[in-house]
Amino acid sequence: MYMNSKLMKDAAFGAIGGLAGTYVLGKALGLLTRFQSNRDKWIERELVKEEPTAALAKRAAKTALGKELPQDQAKQLGNAVHWCYGMLWGSVYGVLGDPFPAMSAAGGLPFGVALDLLGEGMLLPAFRLSPPATLFPVSTHLRDMTAHYGYAATTECVCATLSAVSASGWRTERGPRTKREL
Repeated sequence: MYMNSKLMKDAAFGAIGGLAGTYVLGKALGLLTRFQSNRDKWIERELVKEEPTAALAKRAAKTALGKELPQDQAKQLGNAVHWCYGMLWGSVYGVLGDPFPAMSAAGGLPFGVALDLLGEGMLLPAFRLSPPATLFPVSTHLRDMTAHYGYAATTECVCATLSAVSASGWRTERGPRTKREL
């Protein structure tokens, strides 16, 4: 029973960390894009005509429901896909943190690099959601790798904090918190 509850707790802490990490990833991408040359931004716009998450949402709706999504709905569902994907990988990080502690070295650097290489370098091209990674400028790879490291570092920080708070038994030491707990 302990293993299942620990696994669930690690997955939940990871999902929360992944949510926070996804927020940081978005902010980091926005900030780092400012440092790219106009030429590199243009190349990227020419290569990726539609956000991969919106394209995935459109494809899923067409396959599952047999209908085309309007662009605004595809964008909304794509945003949901983006956040759920971040929570999913956060859960993976939370669960694998104990068995593979090297993953969290340098604030999650190995996980961030692996996540960027897997997602941007392999999964998106494999599902035809973006062109091959070799077509993108180096600045795009540096920006994405740095942003994914921000994701991983945030996820690690949240997981470590929630685990420490959970392990400290903070709720039982503080005593009853509501009338019902008295």
